[in-house]
Amino acid sequence: MTKSMKQFPLFYSYVIYVFCGTVVMYTVYWLDRPAYPSAYWLYFLVSILVEFAVLVEISDHIFQNLTALRLLGRAITIIISAIFAIFYMLPVILWSHGRPYALLAFALRASVTKVVVLVVLFWVAHHFRSELSRNVRGLMLGFSLYLGVSVVIFAAACSFGSNIYARVLWIMTPASYLLCLIVWTIALGDFFPAPNGSIVSPACGRGSQAVALELARFNDELSKFLDK
Repeated sequence: MTKSMKQFPLFYSYVIYVFCGTVVMYTVYWLDRPAYPSAYWLYFLVSILVEFAVLVEISDHIFQNLTALRLLGRAITIIISAIFAIFYMLPVILWSHGRPYALLAFALRASVTKVVVLVVLFWVAHHFRSELSRNVRGLMLGFSLYLGVSVVIFAAACSFGSNIYARVLWIMTPASYLLCLIVWTIALGDFFPAPNGSIVSPACGRGSQAVALELARFNDELSKFLDK
């Protein structure tokens, strides 16, 4: 567990933030119910930023053993997040006519953006045949389950109004997060170092094996150079 915490400090900070935030939200709900909506949305919007930070941390581990591509996962995460933030997430806040709908639509689009990031990371890892450790696979799977449910919840709330979330769908958020925590607990119960990666060219046709060997050789040489 200690090794996992050292490898994923942002993730464990996120879990602590969610736990403390949930306790605070329940306290606010029981002591000052009129202030609860504003407090909740503030907590939720901050959690969106923290989740993007966790995605960046996860992406750093996708090509951890491949020096030549070590920063590729982070670059993909940051670029996709920035593009979606500018052209997809922020417009709904700037040009919306109502605060409740704007917040729900922003939460929906933020969840969709994180799903897109995870899908692209999965695809890139498969494309370059990068072997993911059990810890990283578990983190990505847990986030996928949680974000998938979040997309359904917020899409329904945007389509049918916020009341359906307050009366019916609210229970799905803690339920999905509980499922997510179960997956994370199983995946992070023990620390599993990343397997020794090997880059295999996905290209088809003559010479693909030669390209794969050249990439692998380049990765080894660059690793030795950086270790000096």
